[in-house]
Amino acid sequence: MKHSNRWGLIAVFAAVFSLVGAGVAMAQLQSGNLYGKVSDQTGAALPGVTVTLDTGEAPQIQVTNAQGEFRFLSLAPATYKIKAELQGFSPVEYPHIVINVGRNTNIELTMNSAVEDVITVTSESPLLDEKAIRTGATISQAELQKIPTARDPWTVLQGTPGVLVDRVNVGGNESGQQSNYVGPGSFGTQSIWSVDGVVITDMSATGSTPAYFDFDSFEEMQISTGGSDSTIATGGVVLNIVTKRGTNEYRGSARYLQVPGSTESNTTFTKNDVPAAQQATFAGGSNKINKVEDYGGEVGGPILKDHIWLWGAYGEQHVSVQTLPKIVPGNPAQSTPNGLTDKTKLPAWNAKLNAQVTAGNSLTFVGMNSAKEKTGRDAGPLRPAETTWNQGQFGGKPTLLKAEDTQIFTPNLYLTVLYSHVYGGFFLLPQSGTGPDVPAAYLDGTTTWHNSFVGASFKRPQTQEKADASTFFNTGSISHELKYGASYRVATSVTSSAWQGGGYILNGPHYYGNANNYAVLSRASNPKTQMKYSSAYAQDTLTSGNLTANLGLRYDRQGGDNLADSVPANPVVPNLLPAVSYGGGPIGFTWTNWAPRVGLTYALGKDRATLLRASYSRFADQLGTNPANWLNPFRTQSYYYAYTTNNGNGHLTPGQIILPGVGYSSNVDPHNPSKFLLNTISPGGVSAPRTDELLVSGERALLPEFVVGVNLTYRRQTNLFQEDLLVFDPGTTPGNGYYGRVATRADFTPVTVTATLPNGSKVPVTYWRLNNGLTTVHGYNLKNGDYQDTYKGAALTFNKRLANRWMMRGNFSYSDWYYNKAGDRPDPTALIAGGLTDTTYVNQGDVVLQGSGNGSGNFRNVYVNSKWSFAVNGLYQIAPDRPWGFNVAGNFTGRQGYPDPYFFTVPASSGVSVPNPAFGGETVQIGKADSNRLDNIFDFDARVEKEFTFQNFGLTLGIDCFNLFNSAFVLQREDTFHVASAPVPAQAGFVNEVLSPRIFRFGARLSFK
Repeated sequence: MKHSNRWGLIAVFAAVFSLVGAGVAMAQLQSGNLYGKVSDQTGAALPGVTVTLDTGEAPQIQVTNAQGEFRFLSLAPATYKIKAELQGFSPVEYPHIVINVGRNTNIELTMNSAVEDVITVTSESPLLDEKAIRTGATISQAELQKIPTARDPWTVLQGTPGVLVDRVNVGGNESGQQSNYVGPGSFGTQSIWSVDGVVITDMSATGSTPAYFDFDSFEEMQISTGGSDSTIATGGVVLNIVTKRGTNEYRGSARYLQVPGSTESNTTFTKNDVPAAQQATFAGGSNKINKVEDYGGEVGGPILKDHIWLWGAYGEQHVSVQTLPKIVPGNPAQSTPNGLTDKTKLPAWNAKLNAQVTAGNSLTFVGMNSAKEKTGRDAGPLRPAETTWNQGQFGGKPTLLKAEDTQIFTPNLYLTVLYSHVYGGFFLLPQSGTGPDVPAAYLDGTTTWHNSFVGASFKRPQTQEKADASTFFNTGSISHELKYGASYRVATSVTSSAWQGGGYILNGPHYYGNANNYAVLSRASNPKTQMKYSSAYAQDTLTSGNLTANLGLRYDRQGGDNLADSVPANPVVPNLLPAVSYGGGPIGFTWTNWAPRVGLTYALGKDRATLLRASYSRFADQLGTNPANWLNPFRTQSYYYAYTTNNGNGHLTPGQIILPGVGYSSNVDPHNPSKFLLNTISPGGVSAPRTDELLVSGERALLPEFVVGVNLTYRRQTNLFQEDLLVFDPGTTPGNGYYGRVATRADFTPVTVTATLPNGSKVPVTYWRLNNGLTTVHGYNLKNGDYQDTYKGAALTFNKRLANRWMMRGNFSYSDWYYNKAGDRPDPTALIAGGLTDTTYVNQGDVVLQGSGNGSGNFRNVYVNSKWSFAVNGLYQIAPDRPWGFNVAGNFTGRQGYPDPYFFTVPASSGVSVPNPAFGGETVQIGKADSNRLDNIFDFDARVEKEFTFQNFGLTLGIDCFNLFNSAFVLQREDTFHVASAPVPAQAGFVNEVLSPRIFRFGARLSFK
């Protein structure tokens, strides 16, 4: 579709809805609204009142309608002042109205007919929002600056009800890498990241962001976890970041913060706290901080007062940490008694230009660039320095560029159009270098890598075009706010990866009891996929008396194509893995979904201080490139498995390969390695996994600025993906377009073995193997299985905005997330969809887990699921009117320990090829997923700060203490060991990570206005 045609369709869509009713650009998720009503002292509505809003930029003016109502929409989060004037009445001022992103603030003004001086309303603007249709949290700038956190978005997520993060960030030791997380009943793959109204979600690592952020550039953060808002596509966590902007007043700030490693306490974790089998290799200590620095500045103000404003910021974070030490008895060269160093540099700049073109038109330009320079990525006990990555960004293109225009046609009709470009991309360069001359990686008998590692690069540009509008009208006594919009987004992904030196080597004697090692010869992967997303929504908010209803419908169409490409031959034995080309083609399916949303809110009593809510919503999953490139033969590397005489001490050469080998990987035709054997998709394709959600909640305003609430959530996910193995019957030959048939349960035979757990107990475990005579190249058929999971959650929430010297926000959450239907798999050992839904091995009644995978730092044995969690933070100002006054703040979090399931590996099913032998074949879970859990985690961080004021300048000095009680909880353990055919020493239960000990951060901030 051509660019002009897309905008034509968007314009037609907006025009059609403009004719049927009349609405505001809320889908950008970057602003809040102010609604108000003006009455006289008898309670009668006052039409014709002139209402002036002081925005800090150009003032906005409205006149109340026949019902005495006014509204100011799409306001940047800030504190505003309003004045109401009508001849014959005393003017009224409301000088302290707080607007939050995504929140609707409702105020009532009473005007006295006795002409007097200006009447000033001194009460706080209310926190209750009768139009709210989301669950989650809104984090104000005061909280972002004054509550002790590690100053990245993932640490802020921990304070949201039902959100669980895979790591604990102590003083910034995890800020150099993104965290994985889940929402209440939603996988991380369904999360959305938005900056100033632009969706920047990385669609090749769905749920993650292509950017790291300058924390001081945030004006506010809004986190949504559910609800009936039809502007939101998925049922995952939506993290919306709004950056600062210039106003008519010059203002800015500069800061420097440092976490010196010298202030770190000694850990209370000792050798006696690890399994006896690990004590010989355990060097003591914990993951340590060398130094964390955070510095930068931001400034904004008018270029042309009341018309053009500019704001800009620059910041850097430097994170240097040490991994857990390790001792290799008898081999000091492989020991790391002080751990390994992991260094990260995160420079970022932001800029925003706002212009009031006319009284009814405003224009915004946004630019942002985020880079990441990292040395020693994924350093850990199993990844020595030469195998770690140096990470960098592709230069020359900003991470985000946005242009946005808002036109107010009438007080009842708003329209916003937006164009954005997001450029995500980075590379992972092994510290050993890249190319065929680099020694091949070697995996020894302790599962430790040596020599080198795989190198990779990722390019992920996106463009987006949007139009959003809002119309207001009345039908009798019912008022309507009709929101509607459409968008078109294109996301391209190019992912290249290759092992250095032609492949890697496995220690055969340890893994398989053979005299020779294994050579895993590789051919690079290079999938190129282009995704296209079209969406439209319409939602009417109806208000009558104390009742508010939200009726919405969302449409999403998701599809794309795999693009043509080629990859070179293996450099060691090119005849075994020759150069190949792929002509590209459609991904094999298109998702088209209609998602209804219904919400009801009822305000109790004359003061409307209690709100009762209920909603139903359906969500469709967002389509990432992982399932989209299912038919792309370059989606994974191609392998040939052979024996080798190379002991992992140098370069692989053709003379060291012992032929014939074991076989090929799944995407190679073993009879013609220049051809592909592809996965398949069930006839008719696959459709989007779905989530159905029911929410019931209540809120009570104890004070206008202090609200408590209870939320109940029920969710069910259906239509989840399932992979079924493709097999070949005796006498059939793979190749020539024949990829095998889908296996059935009759094709497998159960095998029971005995596994010895770390505590010494022995348990029988059953896995399934292909029957004799059947073969497989380990291709899979993708379909929608009949798996289902259910989430039941409850949360007690409270939020006190900063007023009267204190603020507080927190929640206590309980949840139960489990599989209520496990489906009928041909191979009960197999993964559900190979992790496409972020699940591990399941049985009915198993808890739902999201594994951390291997892609986000040295986190590979973390499985996120907690029945209970809590987060409470607050600030108290001690004697703020005294010269010696100061502030104290705290942040207390806790959760149930994550499941720590055990696995063992078994030989692969028979056939012409095997899965990656690095893991010995197939992996089988022992027992229930949550039969064993890690420690319950409690972490308390504290802050003391002193504010000094010098005319137009302010200076804040602060000290933060992280892990104040110096707790030492185990965060990761080894979970996999080998049995039967692989005489590798059992290491399951070995400690891989311990919570970092107590440490201090010192900071200074200079501000002016």
